[in-house]
Amino acid sequence: MPSIIRDERGRFVPVVRPKLWQAAAVKHSRDRTDRIGRARTQLRAKIATNQWISELDRRGIYEIEACGIEWIAVEAWLDALNPQEASAARRFVKNVLQVLADREAPPRERGEVYNELYRRLIAAGVVD
Repeated sequence: MPSIIRDERGRFVPVVRPKLWQAAAVKHSRDRTDRIGRARTQLRAKIATNQWISELDRRGIYEIEACGIEWIAVEAWLDALNPQEASAARRFVKNVLQVLADREAPPRERGEVYNELYRRLIAAGVVD
C-alpha cells in the first residue's frame, strides 16, 4: 500500500514510487526505439525520392535506361545517401536527365554527364 504524506499546504498526497526497470526491458525499449527511428528515416527518404520522381521528365529516364543504367540503381543510390548528400545528388541527377532528354545537347556533353553519373554509381557500389 502506498504511503501518504502531506505537501507544503498540509494536504494529503500519495507517494508514487516507480517500479524498478529491469535491464532486459530497457534494452528491448531502446531496440524498439532504434528500429522505429530507422524505419522513419527510410520512409522519409523514400517519400522524398518518390515526390522528386514525379517532377522529373520521363524522357531523361528512358535515355538513362537506353544507355545501360537501370533507373532502379539510381533510386537505390539516392535512397542510401544521407539527406544532405541526397539533395545534392538529386540536383545532379535532375541535371543529367535534362541534358539527356535535350535533343539539341551536343553528344560530348551527353557523354560527359552519363559518364559522371556512372562513375558516381560505381563509387557508391550500386553498379559494377
